[in-house]
Amino acid sequence: MKKRILLVEDEPTIQKLLHFILSKDFDVDAAANGYEAFVYLENRNVPDLIIMDWVMPHMDGKSFLKCLKVSGLYCEIPIIVLSASENIHEELNDLPDAVNQCLRKPFDPLRLKQTIGNIFNTSTYGFAN
Repeated sequence: MKKRILLVEDEPTIQKLLHFILSKDFDVDAAANGYEAFVYLENRNVPDLIIMDWVMPHMDGKSFLKCLKVSGLYCEIPIIVLSASENIHEELNDLPDAVNQCLRKPFDPLRLKQTIGNIFNTSTYGFAN
């Protein structure tokens, strides 16, 4: 059974690109913002990994991450943040240990796959911990 990844990304082009890159090896679902992601989670969908943008409408990455990490149900889901924000690492300092990895946009698809493999501790892509 394939691992399930939730993409939380408001830019349709990036969402489609991520889906294209990942859908061969994973079941991929998408939400356009943190609010939609919580609706997805509340419908008893629990992904194995969340890949999320930081700057989004309705509920941005920081708000989504804070809510996710205080919840008892979803706090253990690994998180990868993809962001073009220059200050992303400073902003993440407020949330220690909330994110497994932060990658800058534009991102390298091979590095993203390697990061996912490391999180899942598998050699799916030839890269294991």
